[in-house]
Amino acid sequence: MRVSDSVNGAKPGKSQGQAQRKAVEPRREGPYIGPIMLRRLAAFLALFAIAPVHAEVQLRAYPSLAKRPAESRDRSVPAPAPIQPAAPDASLATQVETLAKQAANGDTAFQQQLGQGRKTASDARSAAPSSEPWVAAQMAISVLDSARYESVAALAGLDTLYIGKQDGNDSARIGADIATIDPVRTHVLALVDAQNDALDSLRKSLRQP
Repeated sequence: MRVSDSVNGAKPGKSQGQAQRKAVEPRREGPYIGPIMLRRLAAFLALFAIAPVHAEVQLRAYPSLAKRPAESRDRSVPAPAPIQPAAPDASLATQVETLAKQAANGDTAFQQQLGQGRKTASDARSAAPSSEPWVAAQMAISVLDSARYESVAALAGLDTLYIGKQDGNDSARIGADIATIDPVRTHVLALVDAQNDALDSLRKSLRQP
């Protein structure tokens, strides 16, 4: 150790190490900008970028929310004009009346035979199929079915008229013709249905072969 180093109080090699570190460290040029400063700078620049957009939004004209003329018009569906019914067809009325009388005559004949048919079927209720009482009951049912023929034929005629009169373009004429046919047709249909029920009841009362 040299005397000069001991006098100065410095440790050997220290000054040399410090000099070497200073030589190795890079030299900083200009001020140092940290992360916080960078974020502030970015926010400041963003204000300038947003300002023109905000001004454009304020100056932009928005559409009016008031009702437009097309929205104020009346959208309700107008009621259809009432159809004035045509005068009744005298010829059609005559046809319908004739069919109504025919149906009534057929039902009268059926009702006259119905009592005897029920008695004959009742006597054969327990009879074996193909036995004499059973055959007599079957014949009585056939007589009843034939007696009501006029009613069934009248209903077929009314159905034909009802369907045929609906084919046309004159609504007033169609309405008048249907009004003439429909009440009589409905009545005759009820007569025939009642006859069917009576015949079905007699058939079910007999033993099946």
